[in-house]
Amino acid sequence: MRILGLIVEYNPFHNGHIYHIHKAKELVHPDVTVAVMSSSFVQRGEPAIIDKWQRSTIAIENGIDIVIELPFVYSCQSADYFSQGALFLLNAIGVTDICFGSEEGHIDVFLDIAHTIKNNHETYNQYVKTYMKQGLRYPDATNQALEDIMHKQIRTPNDLLGLSYVKEIINNDYPIQPHCIARTNNYHDDTLHSISSATALRKAIYHHQDISNLLPHSELYEHYYTLEYYFPYLQYIISMSSKENLRNIHMVDEGLENTMKKVIMQVHNVEELVDKLSSKRYTKPRISRMLIHILMQNSKDDIKEAINLDYIRILAMNDNGRGYLSDYKKITPYPIITNISRYNHPALDIEVKATQLLALQSNKNLIKEEYAHIPYLNS
Repeated sequence: MRILGLIVEYNPFHNGHIYHIHKAKELVHPDVTVAVMSSSFVQRGEPAIIDKWQRSTIAIENGIDIVIELPFVYSCQSADYFSQGALFLLNAIGVTDICFGSEEGHIDVFLDIAHTIKNNHETYNQYVKTYMKQGLRYPDATNQALEDIMHKQIRTPNDLLGLSYVKEIINNDYPIQPHCIARTNNYHDDTLHSISSATALRKAIYHHQDISNLLPHSELYEHYYTLEYYFPYLQYIISMSSKENLRNIHMVDEGLENTMKKVIMQVHNVEELVDKLSSKRYTKPRISRMLIHILMQNSKDDIKEAINLDYIRILAMNDNGRGYLSDYKKITPYPIITNISRYNHPALDIEVKATQLLALQSNKNLIKEEYAHIPYLNS
């Protein structure tokens, strides 16, 4: 039995994702297709543009059989942690193959690099540490380390994520075969095409452009979530918190609390704040993720306690997915949950906090949905 796994955010779900699903199925010929999807906040450090229930329903309508939740504790993290959580969950649910979009387009390149890093682990890590001490950002430091060890580099965000996926498979000896599909567009292209980038579509949504022919259920994006909404909350929390309390928040490192306290009353929106805090060392997405943790008051200890998952949460499934889960739950050591009120885990506590934060700018009762949502969709 072949189980295809896709690691997704669907932020928003668009024609390129439909292409990805179809091409991945052509490659793998799966019996079941599973997507592990970021929950309320995404890896680039923003709220998901629409809620996870709407995104998972659209996914089921377009060829996915099961959508499982990548919890906030992994989705709002660096590429390596994001990949760690995604691959753990896909392996836990029995996935045999994964397929991701890539500018590189050749899986052998990723496998070669991942094996080289594993076989030269100490040297690679030392190179990365050295370059970061010199002021390089982590992605740039890892690329320079690769250049030194094997004269290769991986530069685009999608390829960096893809390499993280393959590294997780290799390092954990997961029985999962990776595949990649060449992307049909440039990841940072902000112009609209028949298959547009998520960046271009988010920009169009923010500017209220007509995108009805570019993504399913375009009407859902009339109300969308943005990080900018939270600026007054950020200004209040940062200005009222002591440096010591800020320093205790996850991702607040190396004196960032001092800079935040200095600039918070000088800026007028989140974009300005992120610009002031980003540097050669810290990327804008990394700073945005930190701001979300500040909003949620997630301490370093909170994240450490929540990071070890021992459950699989189902967001949506069709008949084929439900049939697979009915059999698979008999052999997996991990609880498969659909109702969070019946299971306790620190990651779920943080998930509820994330939903409460998103609910501040929602016209729906997201908190009720968090506890009462029924994941089965009759196909």
